[in-house]
Amino acid sequence: MTAIYQTVVVFGVIGLLALALRYFVGNDKRPVPDLEGTDFGLLSEVAIVPTEEAANVLVRKLKANGVRATRSRNAPYRVMVFPADVANARLVLRS
Repeated sequence: MTAIYQTVVVFGVIGLLALALRYFVGNDKRPVPDLEGTDFGLLSEVAIVPTEEAANVLVRKLKANGVRATRSRNAPYRVMVFPADVANARLVLRS
């Protein structure tokens, strides 16, 4: 009788732990990862160019003028900056 009682208690404790973990940890609402490469998060697009070299030239120009910039990995290449730097980036790219 004690072996059955111990088994029931062990499974009961495991069940309660599973429910507690599901309640506190199992509520994952993160978005699905962007596998297509079209979501750039906080970055704002300031230019689109057809070649990688053109994108690299624009990124170097922005960085030389103190604007944090990057480019996308796929063509057409997008030059992107943080929202606070959009106005400065557009001024730099105009000149």
